[in-house]
Amino acid sequence: MRFTFIGHACLYVETDSGSLLVDPWLIGSVGWRSWWHYPPIGALDPAWLEPDFVYLTHHHPDHFHYPTLRKLDPRASVYVGKFGVDVMRPELAKLGFGRVTELAHGERVQLSADLEIASYQYGFDDTAIVIRSGDVVIADVNDCKIRGRAADQIVEDWGRPTFMLKAFSWAQGYPYCYTADDPADLALVTRESTMQDFVEVARHLQPRYAIPFASLVAFLHPETRDLNQHAVTPAELVDYVENAGGLGETELVPLDPGSSWTPEGGFEPRTGDWWTDREARLEEEAARIQPTLDRQAELESTRTLDFRTFADYFEAFAHAVPYPVRKATLGRPVVFELPSSPRPFWTIDFLARRVLQLHAPPDDAACIIRIPEGVLADAIENRITHFAQGSMRIRTHLKPGGTTIDLAFWGLIMVWEIGYLPIRNDLNIRFVDALWRRRREAYDSFAALTSRGEGGILERLAGNFSPPAEE
Repeated sequence: MRFTFIGHACLYVETDSGSLLVDPWLIGSVGWRSWWHYPPIGALDPAWLEPDFVYLTHHHPDHFHYPTLRKLDPRASVYVGKFGVDVMRPELAKLGFGRVTELAHGERVQLSADLEIASYQYGFDDTAIVIRSGDVVIADVNDCKIRGRAADQIVEDWGRPTFMLKAFSWAQGYPYCYTADDPADLALVTRESTMQDFVEVARHLQPRYAIPFASLVAFLHPETRDLNQHAVTPAELVDYVENAGGLGETELVPLDPGSSWTPEGGFEPRTGDWWTDREARLEEEAARIQPTLDRQAELESTRTLDFRTFADYFEAFAHAVPYPVRKATLGRPVVFELPSSPRPFWTIDFLARRVLQLHAPPDDAACIIRIPEGVLADAIENRITHFAQGSMRIRTHLKPGGTTIDLAFWGLIMVWEIGYLPIRNDLNIRFVDALWRRRREAYDSFAALTSRGEGGILERLAGNFSPPAEE
């Protein structure tokens, strides 16, 4: 058995009886040219494009990457989690994959003689995958927020994992793409939050090795370059873990893309200094991709968004959200600013379920959101506006107390866009079965939603944004 950390959240597992590719993002960028691999993953191994099996943890494009999937052998058997709504299977069919299997929560599947997997769903559209070959167990948590009783199930089913692969840096626009009238509105999530989560999950699962994962990217679009200063580096995580008192019997092993492991030889790290002078390296990478950025800028310059399209889209969203939910979470208007419009403040009044064009934002606005018009037009056309928040190509100003509504807006529009709303979509056996299988998570979620302290509703909303759209 051998596994290779290809890059970001992409893992390749080889055994005598088959190969498994997880979350293939192998080329290009995501987030309207915002996110890029860093360190670069280098030359592609042709074997990565012809796996026997593929597993996709969720449909966010840094895991479910359309350009990469188009390059894979469509004869591969593809596995995805079976959520309450059918999120990924239709998209895979359009890409030409004829053998797609949805795995129920906790269901174990023997892919080949020495390769077994199980899917553990969490949240509306995310999963962790457990992979077993012989005595080796990999708990690929990636950027899934699984915790509590749901994480207990992994240990109960598999015992102490050999490896835990886990995200360690932030992947949403809040708080680094935000300003606020009240600084307290920016304090919900800090630089340490994802590192703290890495430590807590590692201590919970108690793997033999904990590998920092699903966070090695650079922001190379001109609008997002300044955000690299906030990205957590592997060295920073090492210092944080040491200062936090370590991980007990778990060994922390940072790896660069291209590194691998075998039972016989242990870790085979890819060598290279990507961190000593990271800014110079980022300059080199930005120069290398400049032609792509130029083409993206030209493409976006041709995209405009008319008010009626915007209004129809968000009024449909407002109608899909039940009134009690709108009243509790979206009680103040959310405003998009489009400078090209004579009345640039396009205001969504959720309680009235209408969208207005205004010369100035209303006094009771919760937030003012600025997204490049070409990006917003593309996002609406493809029903992926929730990806814009994680693309980092967004700037939001929070009015006092606006955090709750802003985070609820992005969370609820994701739920609507992937098909959970309106509620009548969930009145079926599939949804009920998924909910029952995930009753541990439901119990913990109810406790968090009713909590006023750490782990409550705001923290959950802030930590569960979607990554950016595919390119």
